[in-house]
Amino acid sequence: MSSAIEKVIVIGGGGNTGPYIVEALQTAGFEVAILSRTSSETIFPEKITVHKTDYDMTSLVKIFQGYDAVVSVVATFSTDQQNIIIDAAVHAGVKRFLPSEYGIDTSLPQLAEYVSFAKGKQDTVAYLKTKEGTQLSWSALCVGAFFDWVLKIGGGLMGWDIPARRATVFDSGDQPYEATNMRQIGRAVAGILKHPEGTKNRYVYVNSFTVTQNQVITAVEKASGDKFEVSKMTTRDLRDEGYRNAEKGNLELGFPQVVTSAIYGHGGLNNFSAHKELANETLGLPKESLEETIAEVLEEMRSRP
Repeated sequence: MSSAIEKVIVIGGGGNTGPYIVEALQTAGFEVAILSRTSSETIFPEKITVHKTDYDMTSLVKIFQGYDAVVSVVATFSTDQQNIIIDAAVHAGVKRFLPSEYGIDTSLPQLAEYVSFAKGKQDTVAYLKTKEGTQLSWSALCVGAFFDWVLKIGGGLMGWDIPARRATVFDSGDQPYEATNMRQIGRAVAGILKHPEGTKNRYVYVNSFTVTQNQVITAVEKASGDKFEVSKMTTRDLRDEGYRNAEKGNLELGFPQVVTSAIYGHGGLNNFSAHKELANETLGLPKESLEETIAEVLEEMRSRP
């Protein structure tokens, strides 16, 4: 069986990350389709094939036949649904499966202690490892923070509210963390599938840059010409507040708080460039800079109606 990957189906192509992955795969020359739940009303680009499913084994196997790779971008709270998708991929002869990762380093044993919501991601990789005796291999992509996306969303997410010129710094603000722009994430997925042998059955680590919160504030203030109002909080307090909100049923607030605490260093889950090899060069990813990213983000925000 040839290891070359040509046809790719993306699950969750309509979320925050999916469109960037689909765009990058198409740009890289892959034949791309999207798998969507039958009840979904998401509108996708006209020139892309969309397969509808209720995620039963029979329909999944039928849809996956002929595809070389499955890229999962399902939500964190749906990662436990990936096992049936993996089983269907094995039955259909799929060569590569990318589970829904795209964040902190979920390979680390302390993950469940600091971000219990993400434990399902570890379980999925453990399940994929049981399939290594079949034709199906896997790659788990870790990228750290969604850097430019978070800045554009604002509203206090991960401590940033650029329109209001406010920021929250967690702990000292000097702890390095991994940050990746959205298009770089898409390019990384395409790069993995372009280099199937070098990315087989392993975690793959990429970023746009390693940065600190204080460095970001300095760059934003310089580019905008405005001084930001900065408040302080600890990552431990943020995590505890996040779990309290989750226990009250407010996952929409609690989940991002817990993830933000990990992004900014609580638990040592997001500084993988310090002790693991980045795959940027192997995957042919362009070098990106903090200053250029900030300039692009501010320009886009100025152009909004």
